[in-house]
Amino acid sequence: MSDDLDRLQDAQDDIHDAYGIWGANDLADACRGAAAVPGFGGDAGELRAIADHCDTVAQTVEQALDAAGPLVREGISRVWAGDTHVSADEALRALTDDMFRASTAFHAIGDLLRRHAGPVEGEGADRAAAGTLAEIATTVGAMTWGALPGPGYEGEAMRRQHARAIGAIDGRVDRHIAVRAAAEDLATALHEIGTQARTGRLSDSPLSAVDEVVIAGAGRTRTAASHPPVLTTAMDERAAAALSAMGGTDRERMTGLLAAARSPEHRAYLLKTLAAGYPVDQVARFDQLIAGHGDDPAWLDEHLSPLPMDGEPAPGKDFTTFGAAEWEQGAAPTCVVASTVTARAEIDPPYALRLTTGGHPGDPAFDNPAAFADRLRDEQAQIYDDGRSWFQEHFGGDGMTSGQSAAVADQEIAPRSGAGYDDVALDDRAARAATVPSIERAVDEGYPVPLFTSEDGETHQLMVIGHSGDRLQLYNPWGYTYWITEHEFVAGQVNGVDPDIPSTPSSVRLPERARG
Repeated sequence: MSDDLDRLQDAQDDIHDAYGIWGANDLADACRGAAAVPGFGGDAGELRAIADHCDTVAQTVEQALDAAGPLVREGISRVWAGDTHVSADEALRALTDDMFRASTAFHAIGDLLRRHAGPVEGEGADRAAAGTLAEIATTVGAMTWGALPGPGYEGEAMRRQHARAIGAIDGRVDRHIAVRAAAEDLATALHEIGTQARTGRLSDSPLSAVDEVVIAGAGRTRTAASHPPVLTTAMDERAAAALSAMGGTDRERMTGLLAAARSPEHRAYLLKTLAAGYPVDQVARFDQLIAGHGDDPAWLDEHLSPLPMDGEPAPGKDFTTFGAAEWEQGAAPTCVVASTVTARAEIDPPYALRLTTGGHPGDPAFDNPAAFADRLRDEQAQIYDDGRSWFQEHFGGDGMTSGQSAAVADQEIAPRSGAGYDDVALDDRAARAATVPSIERAVDEGYPVPLFTSEDGETHQLMVIGHSGDRLQLYNPWGYTYWITEHEFVAGQVNGVDPDIPSTPSSVRLPERARG
């Protein structure tokens, strides 16, 4: 459709400029070319029928949800199911949560399809406008001898046909732009719905379906202030692949660890560790450290998941804390490594545990905010020193370059996320607009995205960690997360919560698999 729109816009310029006795041949040629551009197709009625079907499916799911309600309230906890000994209560709660999300998703898809049907409904008018342009090309062409006016040229007729051509081509361009924009919005919205409302399944894992549902949905709530699940889409895929690739002994041991876990969240963090690339031996050592708190989801969340990735959009700053200490860079010029360290901690549970507890969970000498702050500062300093050049150290200024940011992301995040990072320049507003969909795809799947910003010679690194509708969630290594709109990102106004943040996105590190 983009090529067709380009052809129409070129013809639009030519038609507007083709007037008077010497423009007749140009007008005929431009109208002939514009008429040959195909329409955008589509069937608004079929889209609305699909939307109605989505509503019907949603209503069917809601009936099943209503039927399951009494069982959820009464409980069936004495029953065990699955390979990992999940309780039937856990399975039923996870399934009802899945049904709720599925119902919500089908209703949302129906609404989107109805909105998309509006621009598509212009297909008939677009086809008629193409016919008008073809007619004008024939009429005006008869007034010319090649590039010269012919004996049948009439000035009033030329003016009338020129005005008709302008109306026809302007209408075609407007309708094609509207359909393209609607299609892009639909694709983006469907991707977000599909990612956020996915039923809790570890695709193609060797575990039973009930295990997959309970574990993949662990940590997620369906309240107004919903909490994202422990496992992201990308983690689901990596954990499932790792389980499938295991030999019998390792798989049996991993299944045993999951069976002995004390909550769905406990199981999910074990699989998150597996998804981060750790072998079963290290998963088992990690399990020994957290098992005493396996039935305490709040403890697990505080110690193993510093960022509220992809939560509900809210105004202002949401501070990221471990007790009284913040996940922040402090006074040092370490925004690149500070944001990278926190992002790695979000996708790498053993790394997060080492920072929060020093490897001694529950020991007050290690597992406390002050000791955490010291370890966080030391980790940032080491990565910062290792990532800078000798010249910078002795003759350059503070901070790290965009290229060094990409190198640090590849060193610290990529091995645990399974995706290398590319440095993508955002030189102007158009480049930022074109990159937004790729950023959203990446964070929807659970990849943190490092973002460089600049203003008046100052630079800063933020981390894009969430997406909801037309909003992006950013982590600022000054110790908090906040939300901006896509418009603010494109316009270079990411500093709404703090004027000291350099305002204009200048480059971004994209996971290779998220490139559009």
